[in-house]
Amino acid sequence: MKFYKAILKEIPTDKLLENVYPINHKYMTLEERIGDGKCIECGNDEWIMLPDESVAVREGGKQYIECIGCGHHTHL
Repeated sequence: MKFYKAILKEIPTDKLLENVYPINHKYMTLEERIGDGKCIECGNDEWIMLPDESVAVREGGKQYIECIGCGHHTHL
């Protein structure tokens, strides 16, 4: 068995798209990707970026985020 501990590290909002889309980040805005940034389930606006190794990212081929408030998943 193996266990891993994820550590949350804040990503500045103005660097988020650059982090997720290193090549095309200049051609989009964060508002175009996630609107006002509030979770559609609970209204929270804090998100966890799932690691590239996660099943959602590997199978979906996109960067997925999870609401800290309720666990709702969406992609950027």
